[in-house]
Amino acid sequence: MKVDMKYGGRLCKVIPTCCNACGGQTGVLAHVVDGKVVKLEPNSENPIGVANTYEEFITEKPRGARMCPKGLSAVKQLYDPGRLTKPLRRKGEKGWQELTWEEALDLAAEKLEKIRDVHGPETLLWFSEDHSFTHIQQDFCRAYGTPNYMNHANLCDVARKAGYKLTLGDERPIADIARAKYILSFGWNPLAATKWAYLPAAFIKALEAGAKLVVVDPVFTATAAKAAEWVPIRPGTDGAMALAMGHVIVQEGLYDQEFVDNWSTGFDRYKEFVADKTPGWAEDITGVPAETIVRLARELAGTKPAVVDTWSGVSHYSNGTEATRAIAMLLGLTGQIDGPGMMLLPERVQPKHRAPLAEWPKITAPRVDGLGTKYPFAHKSGVYVEAREAMLTGEPYQPRAAVFVFQNFVMSMPNIEKTIKALRKMDFVMVVDPYLSETALEADLVAFPSISLRQPVVEPPEGVRPEYELVMALARKLGLPGFDMSYESLLDAELRGSAALGLEEVKALPGGVWNQGPTKYYKYREKGFATSSGKFEFYSLKMKEAGFPPLPETAGLKPQGPAGYPLAIINWKCMEHTHSRTHNNPWLMEMEGSNPLFMHPWTAEELGLQDGDLILVESPYARKEAIVKVTQEIHPGAVGMTHGFGHWGLGKVARNRGTAVNHFYEGKADKLSGQAIIKEGWVRVSKREGQNGQDSL
Repeated sequence: MKVDMKYGGRLCKVIPTCCNACGGQTGVLAHVVDGKVVKLEPNSENPIGVANTYEEFITEKPRGARMCPKGLSAVKQLYDPGRLTKPLRRKGEKGWQELTWEEALDLAAEKLEKIRDVHGPETLLWFSEDHSFTHIQQDFCRAYGTPNYMNHANLCDVARKAGYKLTLGDERPIADIARAKYILSFGWNPLAATKWAYLPAAFIKALEAGAKLVVVDPVFTATAAKAAEWVPIRPGTDGAMALAMGHVIVQEGLYDQEFVDNWSTGFDRYKEFVADKTPGWAEDITGVPAETIVRLARELAGTKPAVVDTWSGVSHYSNGTEATRAIAMLLGLTGQIDGPGMMLLPERVQPKHRAPLAEWPKITAPRVDGLGTKYPFAHKSGVYVEAREAMLTGEPYQPRAAVFVFQNFVMSMPNIEKTIKALRKMDFVMVVDPYLSETALEADLVAFPSISLRQPVVEPPEGVRPEYELVMALARKLGLPGFDMSYESLLDAELRGSAALGLEEVKALPGGVWNQGPTKYYKYREKGFATSSGKFEFYSLKMKEAGFPPLPETAGLKPQGPAGYPLAIINWKCMEHTHSRTHNNPWLMEMEGSNPLFMHPWTAEELGLQDGDLILVESPYARKEAIVKVTQEIHPGAVGMTHGFGHWGLGKVARNRGTAVNHFYEGKADKLSGQAIIKEGWVRVSKREGQNGQDSL
């Protein structure tokens, strides 16, 4: 839909689309004057900026939608003079040669064809974002013949997905925050790491209505700042606290008898299991006082409706899946599932992805990353750290080529130095990125049920091509069948296969959005849970079948750091940035332009450090400089910093601003889900005197 209006005396088109500054896909209205975007504003027809239930969406829509700073600053990203506008080919050790798109596609096709014919199609690894043109990239991999398509979700929330899937049968339940009376958040910071733009307003609405917010986190986050209570906990021990809360609820008979009796399985085994998981036991592990654990358990069990949720602050550890299971069991104990103000099991409408074409090869080669084998509950997004291990070791076979679309693999992976070594072993690396990112610097070629339309609002800058056009053009260069249609035709077919609406029909809807309501609650009473038993599982049958403990026995049991590295190092997201990719945006860097290392005053005093000191941070894998920020906003046993800073590529605004936290981690995966472990590491810190520069081990 296009609406004409006057803008500064000129004709302005207002075009609905979705923001791509992060994966949230908030609905926006782009104001276009003379072919240039002059302003972005929220689209109140799109529920992502308004609410997550249909009834609330209808009532809240007149108040308008919301956007975060990243989306509001996206115009600076679009017109950044530091963006690449032509493909680049490596020339020599550090040089680059500009190519035309035809030359770049010819080069990529030549390299990929040779690698396929000589080494086999499975030696191509393909990495992408998890929300941008993923189907066409998966189709390319299937047509080429590689099983090794992976996407960003593995670096985000796959341990959360696995933990919830194993207990309540849905890999992404959504909290109905606005109507909750009690909100218990483990390692979730939605007021800064804002996945969906409606979340801050939902929290404020709940708090204004009298809800109590309790945040369990090693860091005093933006969300903790709004809470009635912040519970500083030792990093990686949330699962132990959840089990101890379960102990209190069971022992005091505070659980929801009707839900437990009729809609769960394994409760008796769980009851026996938590009998010795006392608050005192948990205090020794977590540092949270036993009396606090008892009080919070009673508050949770005595308040309905309530939300208990967790995200990457819990799942980015070696016990991430198990800790998530332990936390999810608090939902089962209290029956706080799929009702208003509870954790919802959303109904989803997914565009119907086309089936493999007969002309595409049958893929028989195993995946390179152990998805479904070494990692039995891994998500379809793959296991990034195992793919990297294969690059380095050649096991189970040697990858030869890697393609990265909208992915800064170097900055996103734990253990940056190891990632660079892996990329340098590839025969061919192609990066599709608007910037000469750290990954591009290692490349050979750089180049509720609701459906929202993300459509182009202006022509790309001169010389730039959308990702989907590049993928389809490369497929045609390689002679792969099934790519002779337009991308719009493919989208039209996917939409008609899911919502019985075509692309043009969605474009004609108000705001370019199709919504269907009302929200349905307590769906498990008709359909059961999507688990092996059809019930909420305290005792996981799938875990037992896979040879793992059916109860979350390792939740919260975190090993100590290696000798000489006494401090846990953690990281977090901020509202102003998305991962590591927005740091060349001057507006956003004005708001948040560095990432000092948070340290508790007790720790700083012990080390003789003062606020603002230049320090050396050392792990077994790297040593880097940082600036210390002495603050009570972090647990005394931990230090930490905002993720995403420390660029040496990307652009002049981003370069040399802060420290890249992923240098300090080993780079392994959760043994169940394959989640990349991006918060579990250990360091020592000392004052840096008389030297300049940063060192790597």
